[in-house]
Amino acid sequence: MEAWDGWPFARLYMLLVALAFVVIGLQVLLFHWRAAFHRVTMYGPVLLAPVLVAAGIVGAVQRDGLVGWLVLGVFGLGIVDGLVGVFEHWRGIAGRIGGFSLRNLMSGPPPMLPVAFLALALTGTLALLWESV
Repeated sequence: MEAWDGWPFARLYMLLVALAFVVIGLQVLLFHWRAAFHRVTMYGPVLLAPVLVAAGIVGAVQRDGLVGWLVLGVFGLGIVDGLVGVFEHWRGIAGRIGGFSLRNLMSGPPPMLPVAFLALALTGTLALLWESV
């Protein structure tokens, strides 16, 4: 079997990250809309997801110089926003009647969605840095 001489895996993964942020961004929008954006931090991932999609596409195509640093900065914001989401969701579950019960884990703020957002931003950052080393 002949080896494919196309893009390296890190660049293809950046496109996958962009596609995944389309899906996760829409899911976050639906959940936060359902919750009526009652906390200002709920706007963060909704507004940042499309920027992360664009950064993933740009990072797959061009990652040198200022563009690379801007993409890295956007993914850094994604990591920070994911951490804020983890804190806010777990605090939201803890504040419900019954605290960390199975019922609240299932019906309250989804505990794993901000973890997925965070992990996706983190792996996008790693893919960006992987090829530039």
